[in-house]
Amino acid sequence: ARGVYKNTDMDVRSYKKMKMYVHAESFPNEAPLGNSAATVFIRLGSDYTNNYYEYEIPLTVTPPNSNYQSGSIQDQYKVWPAENEMILDFKSLQTAKQLRNIDMLNNRNITLQTPYSIQDPNDASKRVTVLGNPNLSTVKTIMIGIRNPNDGGSSICGEVWVNELRLTDFDEKGGWAANARVTAKLADFGTLSLAGSISTPGFGSIEKKVGDRSRET
Repeated sequence: ARGVYKNTDMDVRSYKKMKMYVHAESFPNEAPLGNSAATVFIRLGSDYTNNYYEYEIPLTVTPPNSNYQSGSIQDQYKVWPAENEMILDFKSLQTAKQLRNIDMLNNRNITLQTPYSIQDPNDASKRVTVLGNPNLSTVKTIMIGIRNPNDGGSSICGEVWVNELRLTDFDEKGGWAANARVTAKLADFGTLSLAGSISTPGFGSIEKKVGDRSRET
């Protein structure tokens, strides 16, 4: 595998998905790259090797000389095939982590240091892996890479582009908040004042960004 990475500091819990366009093509004067001969993956976690979620999809190769001849949407999908669009549903990451934690109770060979992989519940050709104890509220690193799934087999050569990594489908469910104040006069003994406030996840004022909204009750 080969990859590139970026250090960051993100809380992605306000969003439901992460998306990215991917393009793959054979390299000139090399053996043709076949469909699913290579995969592309993305890792989100607190580091690159011990605590991360990974999402991996097989690549569909664009035929040679494909271009935007007419500028139509059909030409666009020749270069950026719909099969290659990475649509990472954060629920699938959480599902993998929950299943791993359940299996840890029944299988001593599964530990936090063991990569645990499942098929994406929405697409069996794609794979979700969890290692360690990653947290979507504290994403410190993002790695994007390509992999030869035929580990130890024949080598492959190709060219891969990735574009427009983005968060989508933010959670539109709003929260609420309230303030309360009670003042009671106790005859001649004095005055008792009580004040309280409460807010729930998703609450925020109009000028706040999605990432600035309340995260907890």
